[in-house]
Amino acid sequence: MTIADDHPLFLAGLTSWLTEIGIEVLGAAHTADELQAMVRANPPDVAIVDISMPPHFADEGLRAAETITTTAPDVGVLVISASRDAEWAARLLRCRPTGVGYLLKHNLTDAERLRDALNRIHGGGVAVDPDVVADLVARQAMTDALESLTPREREVLTHAAEGMSNRGIAQLLGIGERTVENHVTRIFHKLKLPDGNQRVLAILELQKAERSRR
Repeated sequence: MTIADDHPLFLAGLTSWLTEIGIEVLGAAHTADELQAMVRANPPDVAIVDISMPPHFADEGLRAAETITTTAPDVGVLVISASRDAEWAARLLRCRPTGVGYLLKHNLTDAERLRDALNRIHGGGVAVDPDVVADLVARQAMTDALESLTPREREVLTHAAEGMSNRGIAQLLGIGERTVENHVTRIFHKLKLPDGNQRVLAILELQKAERSRR
């Protein structure tokens, strides 16, 4: 097992847990680059990595994990993060749908749960935190809802995201303002948005979907 985390206390605690459950730690890295070098020099069964790593504490660890999934196909990858970000988990799963995992630090409360996740990953399975799974399912449901919009409804929502009013959209598309209002109502219904600021919420969901496609 090779592990990487910039926080010394967490790194020490993780090493202790792994030793407790009888797993050998081949190396402990403090940066994403160190982790990749260790994996190249002595490939472990599974590499464990945090997302936020030096030097910028952004997604260096995740990018290292993505690299390992492609350059070391026999090495499992477990991301342990403090961030409940479904997009980061989705990025990892897009790189390799098997032999990977994404767990949240605050839900990793005992060594046995860690052992179970590592065994699944080493065996070619997947270990994803239930909270992240729930977010992924919700995100997919919203994606499906957006895809259920008709071309005209998507056109109306796109113009709304550009800051246009219903009247402005009606004039641009050459349709009645009441027709635009009907389209907006159907959009809200299909996206199952709660009452209050529905227009803003719909625009945010569209923008989020567009970002994920880039």
